[in-house]
Amino acid sequence: MDQVRSGILLRIIVLQCFVVWSALSIQSTEWIHNPTPRLTEGDVECFSEYMEMWIHSGRIEVLVLWLSRALKIQVNLASLDHLNLQLSTCGFSLHKYHDNHFIFRVGYTGCFVQRRNSHHVLKLNLVKRINRYGGRPYSFTMKCPVASVLPSREQIQCDPECIQVTRQLPCDNWDNELHWSLSLSDRLIVALEDASLIQMDIDMSGPDITVQGRRREVLSPVEVLGSEGEFLALKLVSGQYAYSMEATCPKVTAYTPGETVLHIFKRRMGLTKRGSRDNEALTVSDVSVNQTDNFTVHETREFVTLIITTAQILQTKTCADRKQFLQPFYRVDVVLTFKETNPKLHWTMENTLPCTARVAVPHIASVPNTAAPSTLNFKHQGSTTGQPGDHHNERAPFQEMPAKFPSSSSPHTQFEARSFDLHTDESQSVNSSSGSDGDSIASINVTEISIFPSLNATLHTSAEPDFIETPAAVDP
Repeated sequence: MDQVRSGILLRIIVLQCFVVWSALSIQSTEWIHNPTPRLTEGDVECFSEYMEMWIHSGRIEVLVLWLSRALKIQVNLASLDHLNLQLSTCGFSLHKYHDNHFIFRVGYTGCFVQRRNSHHVLKLNLVKRINRYGGRPYSFTMKCPVASVLPSREQIQCDPECIQVTRQLPCDNWDNELHWSLSLSDRLIVALEDASLIQMDIDMSGPDITVQGRRREVLSPVEVLGSEGEFLALKLVSGQYAYSMEATCPKVTAYTPGETVLHIFKRRMGLTKRGSRDNEALTVSDVSVNQTDNFTVHETREFVTLIITTAQILQTKTCADRKQFLQPFYRVDVVLTFKETNPKLHWTMENTLPCTARVAVPHIASVPNTAAPSTLNFKHQGSTTGQPGDHHNERAPFQEMPAKFPSSSSPHTQFEARSFDLHTDESQSVNSSSGSDGDSIASINVTEISIFPSLNATLHTSAEPDFIETPAAVDP
């Protein structure tokens, strides 16, 4: 009798485990692959810098006619890449969706978009074809609230063991707080309180969120133009929204290189469409570095690479656990402007190198540059009065020059890139930062706070850029 009872009990336990496992598997699959309810035609989704509308494949011809008439271009759906190059001049794009339907994306600063009663508004004057000889006109309006705050700051701290990233916590366009989860490499998704499951630590203080993880557990190797780094593929996700926490740390080396190479990941800094694979290419229009005016910029589809002479930014401090050793470190504050986005990206990197023997001057090894692209030099007509920062306002206009790079045996994809040198006539370091339009970027050092023991973190606050309104001048 006992054996029969034991057998029945074992079967019940196995059956319960199977049911629970099946339910969790279904829930996980739905969470990853179906983050949002299916859209219906005419639904408009609002994000930080653009709005989207779902269009049925059988009615895409109506939009094609409007685009052809309004933009005076030939619209060919057979080549969406070529079409989006044409549409990008007006802040529009068109992407394939499920079952051959389409998503029409409109940037808030795009053509014909107006600002009315704290909303971005685009009125589409469409013509619905009735027969082969004529159609019936009707209009449709895309409308989204103006976001009160556009997050644009990213602060990255790297040391030989850990990476730490701090960003503002965003709200949606209606200023609603969102319930976030973490997505690592677009595969592993956990709630914030379960961040330890993906080897991350979370700190939420005030308006910011800080994530930290050990490099060997959360970073992946990446190669950009022959230079190696380590990439954190992390996002916050909530419903249809995604928010980038992606960052790159320089590779840890046993020596201090003669040139510091920094990789800045290109992306929109606000709320974007979750799961979108149609990421638009962003093009740099201006770069400024707070610590120096002498730097080289290379650009691929995914990264902006800065090359700075290490001696211009390197500092040292006493090692925390070994007082007889010195620890080299540097901080770089960068302001990036992209042609396709409205807010500027305020990017800060603090990198701490391994401790070295205490010497008067840190040894700096010269490392040859493996990627030798053609460069275009821009000279600032710097002020000779000795006032740091005065020459920023006289920066030459930013220009483009395509450059092809030699193929590499690396498994990582290499992209066609642009490159250019930025420096002033005077070789000097400055302690102020400004964009191409002269907007000053304030940097405020708050008291040193160590959120996580493994990083000596100094929190920094950057002034937020003003939102620039660009209403349409004409109506289609």
